[in-house]
Amino acid sequence: MGIIKLIIIFMVIWLGVSLWRQFRKTPDNNIPQPSTSKMLSCGVCKTHIPENEAIIQNGEVFCSKKCLR
Repeated sequence: MGIIKLIIIFMVIWLGVSLWRQFRKTPDNNIPQPSTSKMLSCGVCKTHIPENEAIIQNGEVFCSKKCLR
């Protein structure tokens, strides 16, 4: 077996392993990122929710339309 064939075989194996590693990686885009907003407590059920998801009406905090009623 010549040195050229050995180098070609090594490069093919290296390329295969590199491609396998790249395709094996899964993007972490579907992992929810921690919220940086302040947590507020619902005035009715006391559930804690992020400030950007809260319903604030007349200075009171609600977690949903159900608690708003």
